Amino acid sequence: MFFPASGNGNGLSWNNRGTNGNYWSSSLNSATNGRNLNFNSGGVNPQNNNNRFNGFSVRPVQYLSAYSMKQKEKNKM
Repeated sequence: MFFPASGNGNGLSWNNRGTNGNYWSSSLNSATNGRNLNFNSGGVNPQNNNNRFNGFSVRPVQYLSAYSMKQKEKNKM
């Protein structure tokens, strides 16, 4: 599993693609803010908090190597 640096949406624009990653948690910080994981080249903040209006990613991505995909196909047979 990995977390792509997918950036964030704010209104009509999408910012920081390829440099920042922001992923919502299920925890609220207030009526308008939620907790999120934030990372960039300067570090990682697992308890960041931002306005829930911001468009952040929700899920990480599972990495499947060519080998693991072949194994999955083999197990289906």
